[in-house]
Amino acid sequence: MSKPSMSEYLISSFEIADLYQRATQSQFLSLAGQGRLSPDVLSQWLSQDRLYAQAYIRFAGGLISRVRLPTKVDDQDITQSLQWRILSLLQTALAGVTRELRFFEETAKRYGLGLEALGPVAEGGNLSNKSADFAPNKVTKHYIDLFDSFTAQPHANPTKTLLDGLVVLWTTEKVYLDSWTYAKQHASENTDTDGDLDGGALRKAFIPNWTSDEFQSFVKECQECLDDYAAIQDEDTEEVGAASSMTLFKKVLVLEESFWPMVA
Repeated sequence: MSKPSMSEYLISSFEIADLYQRATQSQFLSLAGQGRLSPDVLSQWLSQDRLYAQAYIRFAGGLISRVRLPTKVDDQDITQSLQWRILSLLQTALAGVTRELRFFEETAKRYGLGLEALGPVAEGGNLSNKSADFAPNKVTKHYIDLFDSFTAQPHANPTKTLLDGLVVLWTTEKVYLDSWTYAKQHASENTDTDGDLDGGALRKAFIPNWTSDEFQSFVKECQECLDDYAAIQDEDTEEVGAASSMTLFKKVLVLEESFWPMVA
C-alpha cells in the first residue's frame, strides 16, 4: 500500500472531518448561495476579506523568498525543477490576489457595497459589540498574523519553512473553494437575481468567480506542489514536518470557521 500524500494525510485524518465541515458549510454560505444576505452583512464580511487579501500578498512574497532555484542550467533533478514550478505557482497566486482586490473594488462599486464597513467584533457568539473604527476584527487579525509570520519583517518567524507555507496556501485556497462551492449548491434554480437582497452581487459576480474552472485549477496546482515538495523532504524530519503541517492545517480550519459571520 502506497504512502498517502501530504494533502491526503491532512484531509483524511479522523479528527478533521467535523472541523472541516464547520469551516466550509456555514449558515452564512447557505444564505449567500440563496441571495439572502443583506448588503450590510455582505459588506462587513467583504471588508474583512479585503484585509485578508492584502496580507496574503505579503504572505506570498514571503514564500517566494524561501524558494531556492537551481544554480546549474543543465541539472534535471526533479527537486530543482519543482522549485521552478513552485515559483510559478506563487507568481500566479500574487497575480490572482492582485486581480482579486481590483475585482472587489469594481464589484462593490457596481452593487453599492462597502469595503470599509464596520461590523461585529469577532468575540465568539457575541454580536452586540460593534467596532468603533474600521480595522481587522479578531479573526482577521489572527489570519494577518499567520500570514505575516512568513514575511521578511517585522513579524517573521525564521523557523517557518516553505513546506509550512505551502500547507497554509493550499489549505486556505481549498477551504475557500469548497466553501463557495457549498454556497453555490444552495442557489435557487431561478437565475433571476432581481429579488436577491444584495442585488445579485453574490450569485452574478462573486460566487461564479470563486468557483470558476480557473480557480479550481489553481487549487489543484497548490495541492500538487505541496504533495510533491513534501515527498522530497528528508526522512529524518518527516515526522516533525507532518506534525507541523497538521497543526497549521487545523489552525486554518479553526480560523476559517470563525471567519464566516454568524447570521440568523
